[in-house]
Amino acid sequence: AVVSTQSTGGVVAAFNTIMAAQRGEVPCKVTSARPLSEDHLEALREALGKFLKENEKLLLETATDEALIGGMVVEVGDKRVDMSTATKIRKLKAALAMPL
Repeated sequence: AVVSTQSTGGVVAAFNTIMAAQRGEVPCKVTSARPLSEDHLEALREALGKFLKENEKLLLETATDEALIGGMVVEVGDKRVDMSTATKIRKLKAALAMPL
């Protein structure tokens, strides 16, 4: 039988997610418009750490996306908090387009 790499990759990813949960690891991805300084990263780790249980460990991944203009998007598990300037502008434009 031929096994596709795509289905195998999905199984491996699911297994890694389950094992990380067993180890108490909480993956978190933070995307910002520009790379974060060490001071900002430390403050972010401290703030996010307050939401963890005693036996959990934060696994912080960072990325940059200039399209955000400013601010950041934080993803923890299936939760997403968008504090980007681009989203704020989009929401303001939508509000201004509404009839009075």
